[in-house]
Amino acid sequence: MNILRPARFGEVPEKWFSPDMIRETNAAMSAKFRLATYSMIGVGRLSGTAIPWSERVTLDEPLKIARWMDETLRAKGTCLLYTHVSKALRVCVAAREAGLDLSGAAVMAGGEPPTETKVREITSTGARWIPIYPFSEYGTVGIGCANPVDENDLHLLNDGLALIQYPRMMPGSSMMVDAFNYTTLLATAPKLFLNVESDDYGIIEERSCGCLLETYGYPYHLRQVRSFSKLTSEAGTLIGSEMIRILEEVLPSRFGGSALDYQLLEEEDEHGFTRLSLLVHPDILVDDENAVVETVLDALQQSSASPGQGSLAAEMTQSTWKQANTLRIKRKTPILTGHGKMMPLYVAPKPVDSQR
Repeated sequence: MNILRPARFGEVPEKWFSPDMIRETNAAMSAKFRLATYSMIGVGRLSGTAIPWSERVTLDEPLKIARWMDETLRAKGTCLLYTHVSKALRVCVAAREAGLDLSGAAVMAGGEPPTETKVREITSTGARWIPIYPFSEYGTVGIGCANPVDENDLHLLNDGLALIQYPRMMPGSSMMVDAFNYTTLLATAPKLFLNVESDDYGIIEERSCGCLLETYGYPYHLRQVRSFSKLTSEAGTLIGSEMIRILEEVLPSRFGGSALDYQLLEEEDEHGFTRLSLLVHPDILVDDENAVVETVLDALQQSSASPGQGSLAAEMTQSTWKQANTLRIKRKTPILTGHGKMMPLYVAPKPVDSQR
């Protein structure tokens, strides 16, 4: 859809880079989607729209994209990269390490929270940052404000969606959040929503920012948007209940201990990448830490064997994590809450000075 939608209005991308992560784990599913992609490109070209062929670039090859951006900037003076947040970060880190100046480029990204650290790393290359907030069941919910108050200040596209908040307890936690609930307003919406919960929460506010989007009739802003039932890393998402099963059943049965000895910790490393640390209690005897990681990845792959949308999400997550080496082991006692509870999924708080 990110290719077809702008192509309808004559905006055809010059390049289409794809990690093509399904290819490595499921040949049948890969063939199905590859055939659909080739058919889409073929029909587009027969209709006079020169949609580019997908070019495979794995997660450890971001310099290829950075160099293409550099060449495009030299030839045309401008360039837009549309991708996921962590993929954008990888490209910009590679550009900076190679001494490439991306001034004049814009990076539009979504799919995971664009934290202050991530955005700082991206803009350090000279590129302009533009957040976007989509979800697959609907499309684009919000796009970045031109006069933002933080790194994820978005204008709600309220001509197509109505949004209310409703208190919701986070799965595996005692914390309450004001969950987003959406209702579609247009007959052309891909799906009909009536107070549909999106698994996200954040801040909704109406304020005057002075940018063009406000003058076009979008006065509402979304900020600090987070998912409360999924962990998000490298644009891969993991349903909390599935990871809880792995932590509480799979790992104890394989390596010993109990559900109190394993915990998944989401945190940012020094470069701003979202990393997942699997905390394993020091009392658990593990000869090979890589075996623990492989057990988690294998369990995810087995989850993807069952049919359904969740199986595709699990497969994409497993493949992405494996490519990016996202999951790492820490021999550490699982973290307790202020009330002494041990939650299986723990998101490390951002430093106080980085919160808005």
